[in-house]
Amino acid sequence: MVVVFATSNMHYEVPELGIVGRDFPSISLTGRKCELMCKHCYGKLLDNMLGVSTPDGLVLLGDRLRSEGVSGVLLSGGCDRFGRVPFEGYLNAIKYLKSLGLKVFMHVGIVDDFRASLIRGLGIDAVLVDLVLHEGAIKEVLGLDDVEAYVRTLKTLKRFDIPVVPHIIVGLYRGSPSKEFEAVDILKELTPNAAVFVIFTPYPGTPLESSDPPPPHYIIRLLGYARRKLDDIPLTLGCMRPRGEEFDTVEVAAIKLGFDGISFPSIATLNYLVSNGIRFKVVHECCASIYEHVRH
Repeated sequence: MVVVFATSNMHYEVPELGIVGRDFPSISLTGRKCELMCKHCYGKLLDNMLGVSTPDGLVLLGDRLRSEGVSGVLLSGGCDRFGRVPFEGYLNAIKYLKSLGLKVFMHVGIVDDFRASLIRGLGIDAVLVDLVLHEGAIKEVLGLDDVEAYVRTLKTLKRFDIPVVPHIIVGLYRGSPSKEFEAVDILKELTPNAAVFVIFTPYPGTPLESSDPPPPHYIIRLLGYARRKLDDIPLTLGCMRPRGEEFDTVEVAAIKLGFDGISFPSIATLNYLVSNGIRFKVVHECCASIYEHVRH
């Protein structure tokens, strides 16, 4: 069984199969503001999110979304200069979202013990963090100095027993190999609830818009290594990745390799599932929820 994730965060419609992306919107806690301005994003991804700037704004938005039948949200936002999504001013508002019965996932950026203790008190469903090891990617792309920050963040969240779903960004260093295989080895050691693989995608209006994404053959080799190494961890191919016929091969390869889920698959990939009799179900949630739908 393959889990197909289709939310409202991207226009996604497959009339032939009755699939429409809906539910589970992303909300930026910083509106359109980002202090860090990583070179691969440059704050552009915030434009596609619902934005709030105050706790009251988040409460009102939560009420509206719940009245519209939304079942969950992904909280995110721009980072401060230390790579942290500043959620501290929203603690009571986030708890209120949970009291409405919403499922809440949250991108948090870099975490220390104090921030982890705050997160644990929120009772949210999962925390999403990037796992970046490549020094050039950390310093030149993300604009941070602490090359151990991401590993330390993941270890801290695990120590505080917080459900965590790390994201490996394939080719983050300008589309070049970025220590992703080493990141997989760390996940084997730390056993998170699940892992998401996303792929560096040159985004218009960013300093890296002229870079190339990593080649499909490299991505597929990494996905195969991850599936073999992380045989007890649910894996999914996330929403941020290049599109087009060349990268359809990556989607199909992920399914052949035994990945448990995929976000917004192409028509070609859906046709592959149907023509090969591979069962799938459509879920209108962030793909980090894969650990709730499959067990290893």
